Amino acid sequence: MVEKMSSYIVDNMLFKGETIDSDKREVMMFGITRILEDVPKYVLIFLIALFLDVLKEAGIVLLITFAYKTFIGGAHANSNISCFIFSTLFFISPSIIARFVDISSTYFIIALILVNIFSLYVIKRYAPADTEEVPILNKKKRETMKIFAVVSQILIDVSLFTIIKDNNIREVILITLFYSDFMTTKIAYKFLKCTRASDSEEFKEYFN
Repeated sequence: MVEKMSSYIVDNMLFKGETIDSDKREVMMFGITRILEDVPKYVLIFLIALFLDVLKEAGIVLLITFAYKTFIGGAHANSNISCFIFSTLFFISPSIIARFVDISSTYFIIALILVNIFSLYVIKRYAPADTEEVPILNKKKRETMKIFAVVSQILIDVSLFTIIKDNNIREVILITLFYSDFMTTKIAYKFLKCTRASDSEEFKEYFN
């Protein structure tokens, strides 16, 4: 259904009466399909957050996702249902955990140091963690994304100690950082049955 809608938008709205090559059409189809799939998903997720009274926290998770996860990438679910389930857990569970687990400033600093070490490891080892469906093949772009990931991590750390005073929000950010890092690991890719471009026979040559 979504693919039919995407096809209609591309052929009858964006490029009506025009002839486009198959590669360009495929890229446009992918982008439109992602939008049609993601918008309803995120609307529903934030309605759930509103119902659970964690809308502000879910918004913080979204902000960290844009500011950090955009650059490190990560595994993606291979179906709309599993994507919705894991996305809901990603956006909602940090708020729930932070609501019931209150850690002292000392333990928070220790946890942040450990998460930062984990972050630096995954940035160096995996970032940007792409997929064979959306590969990042340009070496310069991959290196640039690594740099932006480190800069983003530093800015988030500075914000945690200079701007953000709410312990609950700080914990939400910490958990989100950990989740984002974990999604780049081999465990996450194997669990979600997702393949990195570097592990795909089609794209291995770009990573040698």
